[in-house]
Amino acid sequence: MSKDTKARIGIFSLTLLSMASLGITPSIALIMAAFPESSATEVQQLTAIPNLVAIVMALLFSVGANKIPRKVVALAGPIFVALGGLLPYFFGNSLSFLLVCSGIVGAGVGCVSNITQVLITELVSPEKRQATMAQNVIFVNIGAIIMTTCGGMLAAGGWKNNYLIYLVAVPVLLLVAVFIPFYRPDAAPADAAAPAGPKLSLGVKPFIVAGIILTVNCVYSAFANNASILIINGGLGDSGAVGIVNSVSTIGGMVAGVILGKILENRTIQRMSLALGLILMGAGMVTMAFAPSVAVMCVAAFFIGFALSIGFAQCPFVISLSVAPMLIPTAISMYSIGSSLGGTISPTLINGIAGSLLSGSGADCCLVAAGIAFVVAAALLVTGFQGRIIDNAALPQGAQE
Repeated sequence: MSKDTKARIGIFSLTLLSMASLGITPSIALIMAAFPESSATEVQQLTAIPNLVAIVMALLFSVGANKIPRKVVALAGPIFVALGGLLPYFFGNSLSFLLVCSGIVGAGVGCVSNITQVLITELVSPEKRQATMAQNVIFVNIGAIIMTTCGGMLAAGGWKNNYLIYLVAVPVLLLVAVFIPFYRPDAAPADAAAPAGPKLSLGVKPFIVAGIILTVNCVYSAFANNASILIINGGLGDSGAVGIVNSVSTIGGMVAGVILGKILENRTIQRMSLALGLILMGAGMVTMAFAPSVAVMCVAAFFIGFALSIGFAQCPFVISLSVAPMLIPTAISMYSIGSSLGGTISPTLINGIAGSLLSGSGADCCLVAAGIAFVVAAALLVTGFQGRIIDNAALPQGAQE
C-alpha cells in the first residue's frame, strides 16, 4: 500500500467526524422535554457551543501547530469526540453537564477540521492534492449522514441512546493510529513544499480565503435555516419534505466530491471555481425563494450542496498554494475560523438585512443571501484572485488528478 493511500485512509476516516456536532440534533425536542425547566434557546446551545469551541481550537492550533506532532492532534480529535459524546449516555442528568460535553465534542471537531487539511497538504503529493481535497468533501457529507440518520434511529429508544452515535469515534481513532504517520511539523515530507515558493509572512491571501469560506457558509446556513420556513409556512409540505430537501443538498455535496477532480481538469474552470461555486449557490437561493414546489426546491438544494463542496474543496487548496509550508497550519486555522463564523453570524446578518430592506420573510432571507453570494463572486472574477494564485504556483494542466 502506497504512502498516499495510507494517508488518505487515515485522513478520510478522520473527516467522518467533521460534522460530529450534528449527532445530537435528532433529539433536541426530546431533550427539551426531559429538561422542561430550561428554555428552547438553552437546549439549542447544544449545537451552537461546538462551533464556538471549534473557533477557540482553531486559534490554539494556529499558535501551537508547529510545536506538536501532527499525529497527536489527529488522535486528540476522535478522543475528544468520543469523550464528550459518550459521557452523557452514562451521566446525562443535567443540561449543564450536556452543554459541557457539547463543548468537548466541539474541541474534537476543531482538531479534526484543522488537522485534516494540513495532513492532506503535507502527506499527499501536490499532483494529487486538489483531487484529494475534493474527495475529502465526500466523507464530510458521509459523516453528516451517519450522525443525523443513525443518530435519529438511536433516538427512537430515548435521547440518551442518541449519544451512542459517538461510538463511531472509536474505529476512527484506531484507523488514525494505524494509518497516520508520526512526524514532527519541522520534518514534514519534502513534497509538502508549496509550489509558490517560500514567504516570510502569512500575507493577506489566507484572510481573503477565510472571507470566501465565511461567505459560503453564511449563505448555506441561510438555506438550512429557511428551508423549513419556506416549505411549512408556504404550505408546500411537512417536516418530512424538509428532511428530503436537506438530504438532497447532502447528495449534491457528495456528487461534487466525486466529479470535481474531472471538472477542474479544465484550467479556465479551475481558475474561477470559487466564483462559479458562489454563483451556483446564489442561483440556488433565488430558486429557493420563488420555488412553487418541493421538487423545485430539491433541484435548488442539490446545486446549493454542490456549491458548498466546491468551497470546502477549493479554499484549502488555494491556501496550500499561497503560503510557505510552515505557515500552512496557521493559514488553515484562519480558514476554519472563517467557516465557523459564517454559520454563526448567518442568522443575525441575513435576517437583519432582510428585515431592514425587505419584509424579513424566509424568501427575503434567501434573496439577501443570494445577493451576498453574487457580490463576492463578482469581486473574485474582477480581481482574478484564485487564477493568479494558481498561475503563480505554476500548476501544470491536470495537476489535480
